[in-house]
Amino acid sequence: PGVTPEHAQAVQKLADETGQAWFVHGSRQTGVRARDGAAFGPDSDLDLGVVGPPEAVLAHFSAKWDGVPDAKHGPMWSAPTVEEAVGKGYLVFKPRSVLPYPDEVAALAAPLRTEHQLARLQQNPRSKGDTFRFAVIGDAEPGRFWFSRALFGAPGVFWKLLRRADESKVDFVVQLGDLVSRGLRDRFRDVFRGLRAMKLTKPFLTVIGNHDRHTPHGVSNDRLYRRYWGDTDWVLDRGDWRFITVDNSAGRLTAAQLEWLKGALVPGKRFIVFIHIPPAPLSVFTDYGGLKGAGGFKQGAEQFMRLMSAHKVDRVYMGHVHGLAAVTRDGVRYVLSGGGGSPLYPNQALNLIHHTLEVEVGPSGVSETVHPLDGRPFAL
Repeated sequence: PGVTPEHAQAVQKLADETGQAWFVHGSRQTGVRARDGAAFGPDSDLDLGVVGPPEAVLAHFSAKWDGVPDAKHGPMWSAPTVEEAVGKGYLVFKPRSVLPYPDEVAALAAPLRTEHQLARLQQNPRSKGDTFRFAVIGDAEPGRFWFSRALFGAPGVFWKLLRRADESKVDFVVQLGDLVSRGLRDRFRDVFRGLRAMKLTKPFLTVIGNHDRHTPHGVSNDRLYRRYWGDTDWVLDRGDWRFITVDNSAGRLTAAQLEWLKGALVPGKRFIVFIHIPPAPLSVFTDYGGLKGAGGFKQGAEQFMRLMSAHKVDRVYMGHVHGLAAVTRDGVRYVLSGGGGSPLYPNQALNLIHHTLEVEVGPSGVSETVHPLDGRPFAL
């Protein structure tokens, strides 16, 4: 009662845009909440909820749904399943499989999708024993907030770095995540327009970052990223080497992902792994003052590092923290390369330079050359 057709359209639009099922568990027009009989406050039109884990409420709390003028949502709740929400009498809106607008962004993205970039590399393979190079570019998003852009922003840096990497003698380029400040359609559209205009000559591969999701912090949907780029966990075999990307953009690695990763670490290969968020135990990257591990992912981090050591992974490349540094733990070299154009925030533990890495792999192992935006290249 009290949910108007305009309200329903607004919540349906929210479900479509976020890729998340939402439910209405009360409306101010009824005077009281059905859940506990309490009177509605004057600042809320609907009480909304999200189908998913409790943390989904935090991830979506600021989502805009104002299809109705001045509509504001009241208290938010979560329900683990659609069936449970329906069983409690809530009005559920599930995302429709077709977006409610013609999506020209998908057309822009089509030739840049990960499967097409991997196919290009497979058409020009490397043989066992070959030495070859690839480029790594870290975080590119310009800064989510105006003050970070004003104080530390570097407009256009990512595009300069990418142009230089594309023109170098590398086989492919890997971007380590956070291409956009927030995973919204218009933000991706601008990136794809820029990539298409640049007419890249080298395959361009991406790692999903937390900013590439709908809400940058916490668990939120990655529907648009997957729609435009494709799978977020992928493998590339090239010469003696296997390159593996695993998605920890939600700030975690699940048991299923770790099992998949274990299966990808096959005998007879040498390994390079790409992730976005560093493991929290790498405290030199992830501790912020008294906040231990705040800049890293915790769930699955120790298991991930044990896998890296057990399979003698040669390198793990990471972004998320804006700067440059490297550390070796249990025989594995972890390289933080987050200086792809995002703001460089003060951090005494890092080399605060915008840069790309040119990585050479071959029978003798791995070596990196740092190419700063300004200045001469140097060995890492």
